[in-house]
Amino acid sequence: MKALANMERIQISNEVMLLLLSLYESKGKSFYYDDLFSRDLSMFEKKTMENNLIALAHYLDLKMTDARIKLFAKKPMSARTKDEYLLSNLKTALNQLHKRPESFELLVNEVGNLIKLLSKNTDLIQFATYEKQEEGMLKLKKHSRKDDLEQLILLFERNLKSSKHELTQLISNFYVDFLNMNLLTKQNELVALILLYALLAKNFSVFKYVSFFKYFLKEKEGWHSGIVTANYYWSSGFAQTDMLSRMLVNLLLKAYDEIDNKAHEYIFEKDLNKSNNIENSIMKLDEIFTKEDLRKRHPNVSDATIDRTLKRLKLEDKIRPLGKGRSSKWQRIISGNKKYGIEQLSLFND
Repeated sequence: MKALANMERIQISNEVMLLLLSLYESKGKSFYYDDLFSRDLSMFEKKTMENNLIALAHYLDLKMTDARIKLFAKKPMSARTKDEYLLSNLKTALNQLHKRPESFELLVNEVGNLIKLLSKNTDLIQFATYEKQEEGMLKLKKHSRKDDLEQLILLFERNLKSSKHELTQLISNFYVDFLNMNLLTKQNELVALILLYALLAKNFSVFKYVSFFKYFLKEKEGWHSGIVTANYYWSSGFAQTDMLSRMLVNLLLKAYDEIDNKAHEYIFEKDLNKSNNIENSIMKLDEIFTKEDLRKRHPNVSDATIDRTLKRLKLEDKIRPLGKGRSSKWQRIISGNKKYGIEQLSLFND
């Protein structure tokens, strides 16, 4: 509890203060985004979950092929190895969190349920124990780190209620304390990361629409450097958590930039016939194309809409399939230019 117990040591620079002002201005648009995306919320959440699991699998360096990871992210799969069971357990945990992120409560029992879930069919995670000689006792008595976690959570809640400290600073300092207190027998860093994400998802609804772990994966090396820096003076009560806090704020700002861009695209596409819009894209793509090409151009359109459009264009003899299965490709039969009159115009021809 060295970091949270010494929050007064933290001084926020003018640069970080400006970033925080921008962050909370973006956070204030949450109701706007929720209202705008309400019709397609399930589609956004599904895509976000897939991106989270794929990025998390790579962050943890799980021994799984890319194809296998994507299958686990997209649909229910039967696990065969410890790493696959761990990813399956993480999927369950994140799915439960995403149902009602705002209802997440940082409690000892919640952490206990999380480590129990992550342990299913893989390595057992438990609260660590240590021996301590109590006053008036000759023998050493075993104590559980669960009690230490309870004290850490109480300190976090007390600091939160005091309203003296900025939220992302509190979350990053809680994370550093959790790591350094070695509360668990295994997977301390993973459990700390899931709790970090849960606290962010509870307070920043942007992660319903944007993948946290997609951005977190890109900062893997920098994040580990930040942990080393924060841990160096932790035992003396002067943990240098500034680097981690700044990275969290920058990550959040990137997430809000992405959702803002999505909002602009969504408003534009909402006024168009989605099927016609996909057809128009097909006419502009290379003659041979895949569904993934269409997904990249239309991230807010469901797979069902893309499939219906491909089926319609096939019946109209405008395209034809090349092969079968997930890796199949399509060929455009008609010329996009002839059909849609897309020609280069010259102002200076005779």
